[in-house]
Amino acid sequence: MLVVALMAPSSIAYGQQYPNTAHSARSSAMGGCVMPDDTAGRLTVDYRCPYMLAEMPDKGVEAVFPTGRTGVVGAAYRHSGGSTYHEQNATAGYAMRVTPWLKVGVAAHYLNIGTSDAYYEPRQWLAAAAAMQAAVGERVSLTLIGGTRPWDSTRPWRAHLQMAYRPMTQVLTLLEFESEERMRLRFGMEYHYHGMLFFRAGLATNPLTAAFGVGVRYRRIGIDIGAETHRVLGITPQTSLTIWL
Repeated sequence: MLVVALMAPSSIAYGQQYPNTAHSARSSAMGGCVMPDDTAGRLTVDYRCPYMLAEMPDKGVEAVFPTGRTGVVGAAYRHSGGSTYHEQNATAGYAMRVTPWLKVGVAAHYLNIGTSDAYYEPRQWLAAAAAMQAAVGERVSLTLIGGTRPWDSTRPWRAHLQMAYRPMTQVLTLLEFESEERMRLRFGMEYHYHGMLFFRAGLATNPLTAAFGVGVRYRRIGIDIGAETHRVLGITPQTSLTIWL
């Protein structure tokens, strides 16, 4: 039975103030979709830098480990910004398989914003999220993520509804509806070529952005490169390195 698994719990609550919510180069290359992933026992580090905000690079590290027969725990830390402004994100979560076709997860997210500007005070937020994923047949899964937003907003709640579909073993497609500050639709596609290579592309609306990327996996090491085009930030490249322990 082919099922796309629940995303790493550390990515359930992750978000950014900018329209891009990608948390890895694989996600970035697929239009910023929240990525399902069942490969516990891995460590991922990544780096992204918006072209128009070169002084505010985004660096992150994420670890996911199995616990018991059906559960995984995850934690992530990200830092973006420079000497005058910075954001620190820390997330921890747990996900488990309840039945052969149902998985659930919870996560907590801490966001700290610091600035040297005298007009603004440093701020901290806490947020929580929960996720549920159900397999529908052998090729389709539905994922629902709901939670609070960890910053000032006219919409204090956030929600993601995603459908993953594999028309064939080598192809993964994602269609995601996202409600945060604004309503967005995301679409991503990944093609697995000859065991080692992955080709990806994606689109997102409101505002319209396009994305593309490639990935290579050799034994216990994976390297992903992705880029998004934004009308304000320009091209935002991102690179991720994953090691399966």
